[in-house]
Amino acid sequence: MGVLLIGFAATDGFDMGVGMLLPFVGRTDVERRVAINTVGPVWEGNQVWFILGGGAIFAAWPPLYAVSFSGFYLAMFVVLAALILRPVAFKYRSKRDEPAWRERWDWALFVGGFVPALIFGVAVGNVLQGMPFRLDDDLRSFYEGSFFGLLNPFALMCGLLSVAMLAMHGGAWLALKADGVVADRGRRIGAQAALVTFALYALGGVLLWAFVDGYRIVSEVVTDGPSNPLLKEVKVAAGAWFDT
Repeated sequence: MGVLLIGFAATDGFDMGVGMLLPFVGRTDVERRVAINTVGPVWEGNQVWFILGGGAIFAAWPPLYAVSFSGFYLAMFVVLAALILRPVAFKYRSKRDEPAWRERWDWALFVGGFVPALIFGVAVGNVLQGMPFRLDDDLRSFYEGSFFGLLNPFALMCGLLSVAMLAMHGGAWLALKADGVVADRGRRIGAQAALVTFALYALGGVLLWAFVDGYRIVSEVVTDGPSNPLLKEVKVAAGAWFDT
């Protein structure tokens, strides 16, 4: 699971980062075309990591899959809509020579990069805080939260951290793969995003330590029995994430 999700962040991360930076690193149609061409040959294959990650969750932990895809249903829908918007923008952007037409699709590429990055970070922030669900005796999951309940301050901070991190990633990619002013702007914006990333990461650590309750398994961990969450006892305590 870790390898698959890290692979998705490391590969498709710079695709989304370039999409987010597109309106800012390219001030002319040619400059934006240069930025798009750096990810054109690879963006489609990089999404496979995300599909494999979702499939691995179902294969390894069906209850986790059921909880996450039901609790995050609307959030997943928003992510998928944004990810679908990206290939449409790639395909349709050059169908017309009208500046307004191309500019609209460039902003669609921005949405296709920004929205998934934000939602993925919000999801991680909610996982760290705990999700409002319960399991019955048959291990059926019942989610008791709401979509807007996911948008709490700590989760939004994690979402902004994710956006800054992938903007840094996209800027580094453009500095490596592009030329001229596009590379220079990507390098400058990526450096600024790196500072924001470090600042938000440090802030998140302080908040986890001081304000966000963590989870500690207090019962004996059964390593040779069935994978049943109901066989474990978990205690909620301040700072427990740092005790794990």
